[in-house]
Amino acid sequence: MNWVPTGGLIFDPILPAPIIAILGGLLLLLTIRIYWRVGGSIGRWRNVTLLFFRVAGIALVVMLLLQPSRREVLPPLTKERVTLVGLDTSLSMKQRDAGNESRFDAAKGLLQESGVVTDAGVAADPRLQLFGFAEDARPLQFGSILNLQPTGTTTLFHKSINTMLNAPAGDEAVNAVILLTDGHDFEMVNPVKTGMAAHDRETPIYAVALGKQGNVRNVSVRITGYQPYCYVKQKARIDATLRLTGCELEDLTVQLLRQGQVVQTKRVNAEQLDELPVEFEVTEPEVGQYEYEVHVQPLPNEADTAMNSAITYLNVIDQQIRVLLLEGEPYWDTTFLQRSLMRDDKLDVDALIGYEPDHVRAIRKTPGTGELQVPETLDQLAAYDIIILGRAVDTLPDASKIQGPGLADLLDQYVKDRGGAVIFSRGQAFASATSSALEPVLWSEKTRDHVHMAATAEGRNVAPFQVLNDAENGLNALPDLVDEKIPLETEPLTSVVAVASGRDDATPEAAIVHRRYGAGQVLSIGVDGLWRWSLNARVEGVNSPFDRFWDQMILWLLAGRDFIPNRQFSFRPSSANILLGEKVYFRLVMRNPDPKLKSVPVTIYYNDAEAGGTTLAPAPGSTGRLTADFLPERTGRYRAVVKLPDGTTQESRFIVFTENLEETEVATDPGYLRQLCEASGGRLLEPNELPGLVKELNNEKSDETPKVLVQPVWDQTWVFYLTGLCFGLDWYLRRRWGLC
Repeated sequence: MNWVPTGGLIFDPILPAPIIAILGGLLLLLTIRIYWRVGGSIGRWRNVTLLFFRVAGIALVVMLLLQPSRREVLPPLTKERVTLVGLDTSLSMKQRDAGNESRFDAAKGLLQESGVVTDAGVAADPRLQLFGFAEDARPLQFGSILNLQPTGTTTLFHKSINTMLNAPAGDEAVNAVILLTDGHDFEMVNPVKTGMAAHDRETPIYAVALGKQGNVRNVSVRITGYQPYCYVKQKARIDATLRLTGCELEDLTVQLLRQGQVVQTKRVNAEQLDELPVEFEVTEPEVGQYEYEVHVQPLPNEADTAMNSAITYLNVIDQQIRVLLLEGEPYWDTTFLQRSLMRDDKLDVDALIGYEPDHVRAIRKTPGTGELQVPETLDQLAAYDIIILGRAVDTLPDASKIQGPGLADLLDQYVKDRGGAVIFSRGQAFASATSSALEPVLWSEKTRDHVHMAATAEGRNVAPFQVLNDAENGLNALPDLVDEKIPLETEPLTSVVAVASGRDDATPEAAIVHRRYGAGQVLSIGVDGLWRWSLNARVEGVNSPFDRFWDQMILWLLAGRDFIPNRQFSFRPSSANILLGEKVYFRLVMRNPDPKLKSVPVTIYYNDAEAGGTTLAPAPGSTGRLTADFLPERTGRYRAVVKLPDGTTQESRFIVFTENLEETEVATDPGYLRQLCEASGGRLLEPNELPGLVKELNNEKSDETPKVLVQPVWDQTWVFYLTGLCFGLDWYLRRRWGLC
């Protein structure tokens, strides 16, 4: 825009001033010519009156187009210019890689050498404001930097810098922010965003990076898997993750210690990874609770070895698993499955096998009281840990006599509400045409013969397929199965753990699927002929692939339940490894809910001394489940003990550890600092540049240029009213005097 000064006024025309002048002149000439020609019929004084109103209106429009304003000169606002200096006080500044001293001592020495602070550690100039920062920034108004210690457990740059920018008083302006730091940030805010926040306040950030850049070597271990319990002689897996810093392509020695003794050793290569998973398989021959430790042998010149180990606990039990087998149309699979389950000493099996209309064979592995019948109530079903269904189970004589909800509905509640586990061992289990929502997949009547089964990528991590693949040639060495049903419709959130492909049609189709349903889980098998795996001549005795498959399948499903077999109560913590500062959550689950049970006390022991307690109370919106939490105050080994209403006592152990990334990821990060500084308009400094910058900032003067305030005079209400009045009177009088 072109500003045209006119005395005490200035104009900011909407259009160039010459164009407005020409436009105004043309309108004036046209108005005079037209009114002079038509005004003869109404008399001179009337014509002059109309001409006056029209010309006045045009003049006002021209003035609005010129947008006149009045200039006011204001005296400058004088503000004291200050420089903010921040010293990183986080734990990573303890690293002794700044010459022969720690990063923190090097930073304090640099501030003294640069003249920022005196020998006493206080600001050498009142225009310098000192801050210590880690979790947040804290001003040192009267304190000395010599009294500061690097004790901050984390570094939050975005929060700290905003606190520093908001600290100066209203009559102070900030020259710049100077940071002495190693660039560790755990707030995970983009440094460009933080830098732009300072840039918007016209405050550049300068930083001096202290410490080694990328040469720090460190390994830390964290347990990542938690298996609440396993059975005697059952394989259990201990999973851990190694966090790696500066260990590219290094060979690492990872040890597994049981009760303090090394039992397994692995050699792994770090490659170029930041995190490396490791796993160990263990087997315990006796009942008990065992402590395992994953330990990485220290590397040469490793920065800190305190986090090279992590501890977890494994609970080993031997209670028999109660299994119910229901079959309405027996087949070879049923016979072999029943015999396999009966041979397994971990299982207490009840079986109901229909062999003729209205005839059923009841089989009990352990003699019990009363006649064995199809469960008629939810509590009777809940007495079993696993329920295996064959085909046409709703045609069993006892099943047809169930009052109220049918067997399918009871099984649905057993899984969804009571956390039960059901296996559809032969596909469709109910003779009725109506499918149950419990079934994870609807199998079609279409089949294909002579199929071979293979585990999917997800299924290879499932215990039964791990066991089979441990044998020579794995699943490939097993005989083909009789046939496979083609899946027609699959419920949401269903996982395929195994597929089958035929000789003539190699297209893989789902063969075994698993689904979480409510609080429980369901497995469905769509292949026939698994019994062929028990006819392997190379396997002696009863330990056939068929036996191992079903043994591990039941154990795997049971590991996903909250209950301990054959117990009314099951007590466990959320994890065996709790990070200091986080809560451990306990839950007590009842197999058969008891609404009268409102509270159960929990006693917490630290080592062998009582350390506190909490109380289990009913969980909101849940039946049969009580929960509690506890916040440990220090690291170490803990025990949680509960005395239950049935007179039994259960105990769970957990360990509380600390994982301070300020001490494990300690490499200086100049890349972060460079982005932060450049986004704000500053830059990354070398240590020898600091004295010159401080001197330059201290000599910077405030802007004393007077401020010019422009006040518009055209946007007054009366101007628009007057313009409208002029044109309105012109129109009214012309109409009254017969000109329109």
